[in-house]
Amino acid sequence: MTNIGGVQHTWNPRRMSRIRDELIGGYEQILATLPDLDGPGVGQIELMVTAARSALRESPPTWLTDAAVDAFGRTLTTPAAATDLVGAGPSGFLVFESPVTMTTLGDAGPTGVAPLDAVLWWSASFDGHDLHHDAEHADLVVVHGLSTYVTNDAPWPASVWSESTLTDIGMFPLPLLGEVTPPHPTDDDLAPAIVVLLALGAAVRADRVLFSAAGSSAVEPAAPRAVDVVL
Repeated sequence: MTNIGGVQHTWNPRRMSRIRDELIGGYEQILATLPDLDGPGVGQIELMVTAARSALRESPPTWLTDAAVDAFGRTLTTPAAATDLVGAGPSGFLVFESPVTMTTLGDAGPTGVAPLDAVLWWSASFDGHDLHHDAEHADLVVVHGLSTYVTNDAPWPASVWSESTLTDIGMFPLPLLGEVTPPHPTDDDLAPAIVVLLALGAAVRADRVLFSAAGSSAVEPAAPRAVDVVL
């Protein structure tokens, strides 16, 4: 289902449960390939992939329209508290109506530039050597970029995503200490995603966001939802 370059896949909020299930299946296929890999970093890869899968299972898929993304960009006050990055929860999964940015993360697609169609995140601690999936003592958040394109940098075959609309093209850690001002988009193509995460977290903490049910799975613990109003 994934693209290696071309017309973006069309979706809507009613498909978010399926998109989430497809991603979980992709992560499970990655975990199945890890016994064939060698190197000191395999344990950390397993931790990150397992944490990403857990974030999908535990977090409501949240649909953001273009209007909601624009509203969050207007409401963000900087410098912002770094902990606002997890203000919407220690883990989460956002799906954008349109790509929030074009990014070189993961050297994806035929030209190395890919649409960032969604993000997921989980809280972690770093002991100076290794990452730990740790919401209680978190000092950083690990954000995974998700795209309809496939990364060229992964040590596993692209076929792990053959049944998934989205793929994981890479991750980037962000600190949760002190204050943060997002970089300018000309300096960092991930800046628009960082702005959304900060603004969403701040708005959730201040009760300035109204959500509505999205799709047909409203009874499940992590039921899909959409940002309805940003106050």
